[in-house]
This record gives sequence, C-alpha cells and structure tokens, in this order.
Amino acid sequence: MIVLEQLLKLGLNQAQDGGADYAEIMAMERKEKKLCFENGEVACNQCSDTAGLTVRVLVAGRWGFASAPMGGKATVRKLVAGAIAGASFAPEPWRPVRLSACFPTQGEWASPCQIDPFALPGAKLLEMLRAADDAMNIEGIQRRVAGLTFRRDTQLYLNSEGTRTSQVFTQSGGGISAWALGPGESQQRSWPCPGGSFAGQGYEYILELDLPGNGGRIAREAVALTKATPCPDAITDLILSGSQLAVQIHHTCGARAQLGATGSFAPEGLGEIRFGSPLLTIYADATAPGLAGSFAYDQEGTKAQAFALVREGKVVNFLSGREHAAAIGRFSSGAMRSVSWSLPPSPQMTNLILQPGRGSLDDLIASTDRGILLDSARSFCIGPNRQGFVAQAELGWLIAGGKIKELVKNPIYIGYPTAFWSGCDAIAGPDQGQMFGLADAGLAVGHKVVPLRIRGVKVGTWR
Repeated sequence: MIVLEQLLKLGLNQAQDGGADYAEIMAMERKEKKLCFENGEVACNQCSDTAGLTVRVLVAGRWGFASAPMGGKATVRKLVAGAIAGASFAPEPWRPVRLSACFPTQGEWASPCQIDPFALPGAKLLEMLRAADDAMNIEGIQRRVAGLTFRRDTQLYLNSEGTRTSQVFTQSGGGISAWALGPGESQQRSWPCPGGSFAGQGYEYILELDLPGNGGRIAREAVALTKATPCPDAITDLILSGSQLAVQIHHTCGARAQLGATGSFAPEGLGEIRFGSPLLTIYADATAPGLAGSFAYDQEGTKAQAFALVREGKVVNFLSGREHAAAIGRFSSGAMRSVSWSLPPSPQMTNLILQPGRGSLDDLIASTDRGILLDSARSFCIGPNRQGFVAQAELGWLIAGGKIKELVKNPIYIGYPTAFWSGCDAIAGPDQGQMFGLADAGLAVGHKVVPLRIRGVKVGTWR
C-alpha cells in the first residue's frame, strides 16, 4: 500500500506541474466471484480479478479524465498527460467548472464482513445453490435458477487538496427464480426479488436470505399463477410491498434526485417542490451499516452523509457532487460514485430509506375496502424525463372488504410520479421493515422500505 500511495503521489505532483488547478487519482482492485445453478446443473462458476488507475484533472475550468489497467510510473505519467490533454481539447463549457468547498479528509473504512465469501470453498457455495434448486424442483416448474454474486473493491484515493482515503467494499448478493408454464404463458416467481438482492456484507447476508428455505414456496406460487385469474382492469387502491416498492422508490425518487441527471428535480424552489403526500419522507443514507450503497467517502473524498431527500412530501435535497452542488450554491452531499475504475464518477444514488408510519401490513389490508396487494417487481418502464411510468409485478392479491380474496396474475399499474405519490394515505410501522439491494447498471444501492397504500391507481393486466 505504501508503494502504491507513492505512485499516486507521483501522479498528483505531475498533474500540478502540468498546469492542473485540481487533480485526483484513484487505484482500485476488484475481485469478483459468480456462481449459478440452473435446472440441476452448474451454469456458472467463475472468478475474476481486475485492477486499474483513474486520473481526473481540472484545467482552466475544464475536466480531463483518463483510466488504464494497473501499471507503474510510466502508466501514471501517460494517464496524467492524457487527462491534461483531454481537458485542453474538451468543448468550451458554457461556464467554467467550480467545485464546492470540501475539507481535506484522511481515513480508512471497510464494509462489515463476518464471513468472508472469498475464503469459502466453491463446493460449499454450490452445495447451497443445489439445495435451493432441489427445493424448487416440483411438478409444473420448467426452469429453475439459483445464483450468487460476490464482489470486493479495494480503493485508494488521493487528491491535490490533501485528501487521502482507503476503503474496502465487500458486496454479497443472491437470489432464486422459478418459471412455470401455463396455456400460452410463462409465470415467474423470485426471492427475494428478480435478479437477486445485494448487501454490503459478507456471506452472512446470503444465510439471512435462506434461499433453500424459500425455494419450495416460490415454486408453488409460480405454478399457482398459471391457474390464477388475470388482474382486473380498474382504478383501485394499491398496497405496495417488498421489491415492488423498492423499485418504485428507486426510479421515481432516487433517480430523479441525482442532480444534473436527465429528468432530475429542478433545483429552483427547493423545499417547495411537491413530490407527493405529506406522509412521505425519504432519506438518502450512505452511512447505514451493511447496505449495498454504503461507504465512508465518495469518489471525491467527501464524507458519506445521511439526509432527507423528500420531507413531508416535498423535495428538500439532492444527490450531488462538488461541481453540481456548487452550480446551485450548495455543498456536495457526498454522492459521487462510479461503476468501475474505467469510468469517471457522477452523482449517483446511495441508500434510500422510507420513513415508517404506524401499524402493520394486516392493518393496511383490513382498512382497504377494494384494492390489490403487489409484491416482487417484474419490470419497470419510465418515460422520457422520468415522468409517466408502467410497472409490472410478479403477482398480486385481490383485496375486498378488508380481506385477501384471491391471487391474480400479470398485474400492471400506470401513473405519473407526483400524482401517484400524492395518493399515499397510509404507511406501515417500523417492525414491518424490509431491506433490498438493487443493482442498476452495475452499481448497487440499498433500500429500506415498509408497506404503504396508494389510493386511486389505474391497474390492469399484461397480455
């Protein structure tokens, strides 16, 4: 680590000598393990290791960026020279880049990891997946998939303002899915959500998911869906739970709170922008232990933060970095993240946490005269500028007179974010909490949610 740090300092000195007003350099090593079982056979069992260097400089109000696989002094010199040259050839900005003030930080951090997944024998991991596959192997199931993904990123970051951070991210994810064939259709059930769920923890998170223990249940539900009644076309109340709610918040709140992104909330009138019902308060929290989007410092060296994005139905803050925050007269909220060392960072989601209300899921159902309970997101499509959306769940339960009456299949619902969230009239209490980690374009983010109810939503069936 000492030799690597000296190498990065060499790059910073070269950048400043070359005319950079600001410079940052990061080294990252990534270790990844993927395992997958499909229909009783090993479909994937692979490990990979990569390492790279990233240089970003600010020259006369323009950014320059360069990255390359890990190398020595010659590589660093070429990267710095390339980044400075890139800034010189960058298009003239409509205004020079300014960075909000940030105190230099020095620190080290590692995500919690009680059981190191990279120290476990591959045979033990495959044995667990085989058990999950066996549990799903019932009559009527045509396809079964059980998978695990583990990733460890080791980062060393320095910038020309005196910041030095070292972080180790351990991420574990897993999930199972079963498909049943019916007349002219295929029905899918997943646990804990399609594509699996991720956490900033070790193998202990996979044990919590209990994939073998949930395999039989989701297989039976998949078969039951082939015989279920199609979701009725109606305007009715919705109770959202599980990954369906996590995905809804992810796309209609978290993605729109990324300052400078397409369709993001307008910075004008912050604190007055209506997002939804006064019952809604949603936090961004990069400090939450064990969640998929947690860290101690973002990729500009800014300390991780916890703050409200939406408070009582109004937008009050953004996910931002130093450049975007300075443009609206604010300080960075510490949300600069990147998928890998080969790409520059940008404002990205951290963990999103829905503030609980009162009562239970049973209370929500009992107080709903006519509605549908939805769980497990199957797809989510959002329109240009993140306005109208169409969402599909794996399954729904029809509610009548405060009781669950029957299972319905292929449920979809449509809406516009502000109108949709304005219909929220009840949120369950903290003891109903669920945690999911969603991977969006290679970057994982954690969500803590509790079931809630939305009044007057257009629902129907996918055909």
